[in-house]
Amino acid sequence: MALESENLTIEHRGFSYTLAGGPPRWTITRDGTMFGYLVVKSPEGEEHEPVYTTLTPDGKEGYIEGSDWEQIARAFMNEVDPAIEPPFSGSPGATQ
Repeated sequence: MALESENLTIEHRGFSYTLAGGPPRWTITRDGTMFGYLVVKSPEGEEHEPVYTTLTPDGKEGYIEGSDWEQIARAFMNEVDPAIEPPFSGSPGATQ
């Protein structure tokens, strides 16, 4: 589904993130800290939906792309926000 809103809030792992902007680029922030951008990489992909990816503030492209903008934004938050703890895998010897 295409992201058409200009400003929205996503609750993720106990934090509130703001996506502000509009096609083709939204700034991802939390509590005044800017983490990067959700961007439209292509207006139409294989399934005729926009293809999204992320960019860091210095312009480095993220490793995930696809049409599910919300999951891409959440994966990016997990990667770049130091306040988010890595998820516990439940495997023996895994650390939290």
